[in-house]
Amino acid sequence: MTITDLRCDHCGRPLAGPATGEEDRDTVGRGIRFVYHPGSAHLRDDSGLLCVRCWDETVTWLGTDPALGPAPCPRCRAAPDDAPRLHLSRLHDLRSWQLCRRDAVAFLNRLRTVEPKLDVDTFTLPVPLPEGRETE
Repeated sequence: MTITDLRCDHCGRPLAGPATGEEDRDTVGRGIRFVYHPGSAHLRDDSGLLCVRCWDETVTWLGTDPALGPAPCPRCRAAPDDAPRLHLSRLHDLRSWQLCRRDAVAFLNRLRTVEPKLDVDTFTLPVPLPEGRETE
């Protein structure tokens, strides 16, 4: 969802706003808030919103449950030490899917709010700073 058009970040369906809880998940016009970052929460984008259908399709596309710690890429099973990774989660969920660069581009390019589309051969994720350091 973007502030200017209030639509699902994937399919463009109009949304009334985010679901406030699991019980509100199936309310017509509500969406699922999500966040992604390259391993440093201070670099996160938490403005994402997908309609319930697109969120469910994304979870199916990911194919596994999110993890609390380092985990293989849910799409290609690349090892967790293949960094940096794009961490994707539902807002306020401590678990995340950790996408390798190639699958991060595939996910980001699914979002209609990502323009121009990213090129997997030139895309890079910022390397997270050591823990406890917010800026260089």
